[in-house]
Amino acid sequence: MEVYLQSFGARLRVKDGLFEVIVPDLSGSNHHVTEQFAAHQVRTILMQSGTSVSSDALLLALEHGADVLILDGFGHPVGRLWSNRPSTTLSIWKNQLSLSLHPQALAIAKDWVEAKIRERHRYLRKLKAYRSGEKLALIEKAEAGIGELLTRLHALTVGPDREKAAAAIRGIEGAAGRLYHDTLGALLPEDQPYNGRSKRPAKDLFNAFLNYGYGILYRIVERALLLAGIHPYIGFMHYDGYQRKSMVFDFVEPFRIWVEKTVFRLFAGKQTSSKHCAPAPGQPEGLWLNEDGKRLLTDALQQRMRRKKKESGGRRFPLEQYLMEEARKFAALVLQWTPHPQRAVA
Repeated sequence: MEVYLQSFGARLRVKDGLFEVIVPDLSGSNHHVTEQFAAHQVRTILMQSGTSVSSDALLLALEHGADVLILDGFGHPVGRLWSNRPSTTLSIWKNQLSLSLHPQALAIAKDWVEAKIRERHRYLRKLKAYRSGEKLALIEKAEAGIGELLTRLHALTVGPDREKAAAAIRGIEGAAGRLYHDTLGALLPEDQPYNGRSKRPAKDLFNAFLNYGYGILYRIVERALLLAGIHPYIGFMHYDGYQRKSMVFDFVEPFRIWVEKTVFRLFAGKQTSSKHCAPAPGQPEGLWLNEDGKRLLTDALQQRMRRKKKESGGRRFPLEQYLMEEARKFAALVLQWTPHPQRAVA
């Protein structure tokens, strides 16, 4: 289980050999909430800014192999506490690093890219039901093109020449992405111009919403990976580098569709306008979301993450919990991985 210290003033201590969480009553009536947990039940302790943990509680966590993560005010992990003894997390990291140098790592990353393209392909097919005439023809053309690219990607094998295989994957991914985004852009309301995908900075409102939504998703994915024991900086396809969270950018691929569906729905419902953006600092042609735009997208994305469900392991989970389950399954795969002679991997 997870112990999440989130409320301002909440504290964790040890009492009678048990973890004890105290959430103070800030109204002054002294109706504090207190809960106790056996140490062997606690797998992870998350402490957000404004909370506290006693040194005895930290020692008890280390003795029982519980992870302790420190979060900022937004719930984003910024650090963790380690025991000097070997742990499952260290074993995962060791295997993750070894696997990252093997062709199978790129094959796994290819599967994530393929899953992303497949989800986008499926979404375009769904959008056909609400279109006719030129827009229907446009979707059908994109659907056919992306379908062909999916077939090529699925047939691609990863051999010892990883750079060549990675370049081929990126080429297919890029072509499919352009087809997909250009098609979504053409389906936007006429008063919302779209001139192709743009990142830093966004050149239009649609891209500004996408960029901010992806940023939210990166934080959610990083948290899930850290809780599962995966190192966010050891990637399989995106290049490692100083302060580059390569694994986050690899693992996020199948989940980008959640942001894209949320943003497109806001635009199709005409809930967005120029009042939701501002010029990017120092880049007069670029756009950023202002506080109203951020709030609109954050609320819509959180609502989707709570209400929509996906299946993992025979059970249906809300999207954020589903992502956590997928991260745990990936961590288990990494932990069990053993190197084999390098050969082509489909």
